[in-house]
Amino acid sequence: MSKKASKWNWKKGLGSVAILALIGGGLYYGLSGNSAEGDNSVSNDADAKTVVVGTGSNFRPFVYQDKDGNDTGYEIALIKAIDDELPQYKFKIDHYEFSNLFPALKNNKIDIIANQIESNDERRSEYDFSEVGYTNYDLHIQSLTGNYDSLDDLKGKKVYAIAGGNAPALLEAYLEKHPGAFEIVYGSWSDQVLLENFKNGTVDATLATKYTVKYTNEKLGSDYKVSDAAVNKSSTYYLFRKDDKDEDKLNKAVSGVLKEFKKDGTLKKLSEKYLGGDYTE
Repeated sequence: MSKKASKWNWKKGLGSVAILALIGGGLYYGLSGNSAEGDNSVSNDADAKTVVVGTGSNFRPFVYQDKDGNDTGYEIALIKAIDDELPQYKFKIDHYEFSNLFPALKNNKIDIIANQIESNDERRSEYDFSEVGYTNYDLHIQSLTGNYDSLDDLKGKKVYAIAGGNAPALLEAYLEKHPGAFEIVYGSWSDQVLLENFKNGTVDATLATKYTVKYTNEKLGSDYKVSDAAVNKSSTYYLFRKDDKDEDKLNKAVSGVLKEFKKDGTLKKLSEKYLGGDYTE
């Protein structure tokens, strides 16, 4: 069992996970200078360094609050599972608007971005990515009508996109080749508000994963349709600061646990529990 299993009881039933040899040597790394408070860990964690994990707050089924106001969702469960395997660190979760996550990482306000971040060339040039991805994030066209199978079908439509996300980058790249084909409506994420925008005609379509659409329909009682074909295939990663030795060590430790979770089935089990299926390849 994990050395820090006492911190989160939710993990009972997932099965025991072996602690990786590469993190078991009692290495302690200073990151953003935050002090650890209220630590429930055992004595050999007394010097654990706090790692601030930046994520969203209303991005179902990845991160949101339950009826009691507690953080929950796939991102939360996974980051806690990783923390259980890293006794030299203590993870602290902070919530940000999506577009504010990137400057927060650059300015040392947070140490990891955990918010279903996809890879693109611009991001790779500015940030270090985890060594492996942890979620399949193939994007499909989401709408209430189901009339769209490709970006070509969105001609004359209003397409919603989260500012700073990978979806607007894809849409903007398409518009460079097809000027004026459709209008991008930029905004932040709220599944409830977005549904109202669809109903009142403020937007006609957006890009989303199939499992996000399925989850939203189940939780909100909506009747979204999703294209069969994906308009983009990708995975999601954790992001770290570039040219930072402490961040490099953190990345190696986190990536090592992710690799182990893929091998032992922990990642699959979390995906099935929170996303309704195995979306980890």
